[in-house]
Amino acid sequence: MKRTVLYLFALLLVSCSQQSQKRSESVNEQPQTLSESVNEQPEAIVENDERIIEPYSIIAMPKISKAEWEKCEELLDEGDESQDLSKYGDLTIFDDLYSGRCSWYCGGEVKSLTASSCLKPTGSFNYEGKNAHDFSHESVWATKGKGIGESLTYTFEGKCPRITDVKILNGHVKNEKAWSTNSRVKKLRMYYNDKPYAVLHLQDSRTLQCFAVDTLGYHDETKPDWTLKFEILEVYPGSSCDDTVISELYFDGVDVH
Repeated sequence: MKRTVLYLFALLLVSCSQQSQKRSESVNEQPQTLSESVNEQPEAIVENDERIIEPYSIIAMPKISKAEWEKCEELLDEGDESQDLSKYGDLTIFDDLYSGRCSWYCGGEVKSLTASSCLKPTGSFNYEGKNAHDFSHESVWATKGKGIGESLTYTFEGKCPRITDVKILNGHVKNEKAWSTNSRVKKLRMYYNDKPYAVLHLQDSRTLQCFAVDTLGYHDETKPDWTLKFEILEVYPGSSCDDTVISELYFDGVDVH
């Protein structure tokens, strides 16, 4: 009897030791950080029978003006290796818009762009839909009023290279004051050939937000024109202006080079 009690007590000690070790291993496991996951494509979500797409990449505006960036690029082209552009942050936005480097646009082209409405011009500054695809972060498309239900429609020829990514500079990103003053898009419904395709969920930040939308289009000369439409569903309100603003909405894709 005494031996049995001692044996059971020994088994209890072993079991407690194993459980303690497992808890220790669990505590020491490091959770995944934002910096490690920021460029991973999030899993598809379906909400109310609609596909929800979150941004897989979010890039802050550079800490440098366009004019300063252009001067640095000019000096680098002349062989001045003293220029350290890394101190200005991620320059992807300026590279996309102004560098003329290889991209989907080497072969891809938007045939036309129309907006359902736009804010009236202020002096020489206009807010037309075409400003959302003019490769300038300083001009914008602004809606007439709050913007719910307003939209941009992009038309492409059948032979156009296919699209895999939508890139959005949300709000008036020219400077912090303009960005906070005007409303920004919170949810954007995307239509492919006039059929609802997905809802893009945008963060309220002065950034470039990139969305993976699978592969859309034909890249076939025998196919007809096709469209992508982006309809505003919900907004982040501006501090003093009701109109909703998008600085740029452009694309990346395949079938080039």
